[in-house]
Amino acid sequence: MLNYQAFNVEVFNKVPSTATKTLDIGCGTGEMGKALKAKYPQMQIDGVTYSEDERSIAAAHLGHIIVADLNRSLPMLSGRYDCMIFSHILEHTLDPSNVLKHFSKNLIPGGTIIVALPNVLQFKQRFSFLRGNFKYSEIGGLMDVTHFRFFDWLSAQEMISKAGLNITSKASYGNFPFLSLRKIAPGLCAKADQQFLKFFPGLFGFQFVFTAKNKI
Repeated sequence: MLNYQAFNVEVFNKVPSTATKTLDIGCGTGEMGKALKAKYPQMQIDGVTYSEDERSIAAAHLGHIIVADLNRSLPMLSGRYDCMIFSHILEHTLDPSNVLKHFSKNLIPGGTIIVALPNVLQFKQRFSFLRGNFKYSEIGGLMDVTHFRFFDWLSAQEMISKAGLNITSKASYGNFPFLSLRKIAPGLCAKADQQFLKFFPGLFGFQFVFTAKNKI
């Protein structure tokens, strides 16, 4: 059973302040909704989650919550939204482009979709592959056993475009392995991280965050 109990800060920061009705697909226990509600009290936040257990917890923070297995049946939505969040959920689906395409039908014109995905080719994982290690993990991470699909910097963008969306922003989040130097000069290392991620997003990023809109 999936159980998301934390919210993604990088995704949170991408939610438009003008959004009035947001749908969090893969809302888990509702931590993202809780944080959004604290910052934007007037925002209506609905969710889609995997289990009744998560729904019962998320109900304290979200409005309408749909329980659905996105690999079995895609739920029909009754309302329209100006923001939709897909934070580390699409890699758990068999056909992520189709999932995006399905939900985006209920996005208002000019609305924003936010997609966050793990980077399967982050440098540590590349070293693992080079050592001949391709093992699934039972405790989460890039190789989580519940991941059906894997993405790098380019294939992530191709998947979003295939759903009929225009990517409006893209960012890679991670760091360069400065090791002990980071303790001595954290500010300098943080600035260097930004440059490494700018020029090598698919090497040092552990996650990608995209914003997109429906094609006109």
